[in-house]
Amino acid sequence: MASIDTSSLADLRQQYDYIVVGGGTSGLVVANRLTENPAISVLVLEAGGNRVNDPRIAAPGLAASTYFDPDFDWCITSPPQKALNGRCIAEPRGRTLGGSSAINLGMVIYPSRADLNSWEQLGNEGWNWDSVSPYLKKSQTFSPPSAQVKEELSLQYIDQVVQGSSGPLQVSFGDGPFPPFVGAWPKVFENLNLQITGDPMSGVAKGAFVGPGSIHPTTRQRSHAGVTYYNEEVAKRPNLRVITEAYVEKIVLDNTSGEDVVATGIQFIGKDGIQQTVAAKREVILAAGTVKTPHLLELSGIGNGSLLRSHGIDPIVENENVGENLQEHGFVPFSWEVADGQPTAEALRDPAVAGAAMAAWQGSGAGPLGLCALPSSYTNLAELKDGELKSIIEQYSQEKDLSPSLTAQYNVLRQMLEDEDEPTGQYTLAPFQVLPEKGPSPKGLYGMLEPENFISIVSVLNRPFSRGNVHIASSDPKANPTFDPCFFAHPLDLELHARHVRWLETLAWTEPMASLLKADGRRLQNSSRDITLETARELARDRIVAHYHVIGTAAMMPREKGGVVDSRLNVYGTKNLRVVDASIFPLIPRGNIQSTVFAVAEKAADIIKADF
Repeated sequence: MASIDTSSLADLRQQYDYIVVGGGTSGLVVANRLTENPAISVLVLEAGGNRVNDPRIAAPGLAASTYFDPDFDWCITSPPQKALNGRCIAEPRGRTLGGSSAINLGMVIYPSRADLNSWEQLGNEGWNWDSVSPYLKKSQTFSPPSAQVKEELSLQYIDQVVQGSSGPLQVSFGDGPFPPFVGAWPKVFENLNLQITGDPMSGVAKGAFVGPGSIHPTTRQRSHAGVTYYNEEVAKRPNLRVITEAYVEKIVLDNTSGEDVVATGIQFIGKDGIQQTVAAKREVILAAGTVKTPHLLELSGIGNGSLLRSHGIDPIVENENVGENLQEHGFVPFSWEVADGQPTAEALRDPAVAGAAMAAWQGSGAGPLGLCALPSSYTNLAELKDGELKSIIEQYSQEKDLSPSLTAQYNVLRQMLEDEDEPTGQYTLAPFQVLPEKGPSPKGLYGMLEPENFISIVSVLNRPFSRGNVHIASSDPKANPTFDPCFFAHPLDLELHARHVRWLETLAWTEPMASLLKADGRRLQNSSRDITLETARELARDRIVAHYHVIGTAAMMPREKGGVVDSRLNVYGTKNLRVVDASIFPLIPRGNIQSTVFAVAEKAADIIKADF
């Protein structure tokens, strides 16, 4: 990709069949699939630059170094959170070719069957496990682990039938060696009588697992949309044009017909600083992500009328659902000092070690920079007595005057909460320290500022009830919108998450993990092995941070139930305007969402093709 100047505006046409806003995880998928037809022309506009050859993107282990660097990230921070004692939350969002798939931690995890079936329950015909899961496979090529790695990581559960075999995204485990904590992780759960029940990519499994990463199996480079769906061969297509450093200011809308307004093109500013307009003969396709897609809709006059008027924007399509329904997992990290001699990422603080690690990765893909050593588990609330979960749900779910959207969503969420086959939480192990007290910037969160060596285990609530929002803060297109996740706004989330937090100490001090920790070592949080529920609540409020799984702000649902797009991803009240990114998810699925974003974009491309 180094030979292609994607920021050049030379020979830009005045019209394309399709204009895709956002050259990230979903936008490049759709552009790739549409231009498989040589008769279809597509323009992709990405606000960030083309940095696919930068080692901070290419080396999986350097992902966190991109966060809150404006060369890679939109650098979004929330206002003070009422339920978090006034703490602010940072939400890195990819602002580079490849989008968030180019800067995330690379975990490849599938949603559950119930997650995708719930989308259809909310009124989206054709959006269920059976119809979406084939696209999970279509997007990926899975490389099975070696016999040695399979044994080291307890990977006997792998079912290759559920994995992709010919998709652009490369998915692999690597050859190790893995930190000993990773191999110990599944054994901890076995000793707690929580054995894995099957391959988590089958959509039904519970228990601990070591998932693969979006990493090329031989080069050990990050596999992301910017180098897979837009590889050198795809870039040669004469009917595809990708322009980076192109900031889209608004969608051009024609409302002269008296009926639905028509998206006719976009207005943007390129690297040359000149504002210009390009026409879309067929459609404008928004793939700007959960934060920027609703922002762009509002800048264009689609959204809550009173909000738009307050910023001097004339409403063209009034829909108060735009920017609402935001959902984020959030995670609560605990960190413990490891026993002397145990390897952790803190070793990279030594310039000599960091240099050797980079040389090993650049030479052959070897070493820690080419691994995704982040094992997880899907687990129910282990310590609850019979009937206790139902009692908690009833006690903390006495909502009144709910909107039709939340009524429908909460009914589905309660069903899943009470289903023993649907784990309420996710735990993930990270071989490095995590420091919420140094936040909100990820530069402090992942800065390894404490001198000792640590591992962290984080707890995640799979399906939160709290709902946040994203809205314009100014009519200036260059001003970031206000991102407000509203963590723990719903009291049930705090009660459930606090109970998951209490179990973090149990995981850390169960063998064989316990022997890898320093018995009298430091904790980076005020916890103990007999942590009380009230302390767990306090720690959840004080330590929760964004998991970078934000979804839902242009939700796919019936309009009267809170929707912004219909089941064919058309924006209500418009023609020739669709959304194809994570903002359309009506409910957040369990786990890391990258795989689901790729699958939704693959399905979106087929929907658009069918509507030619």
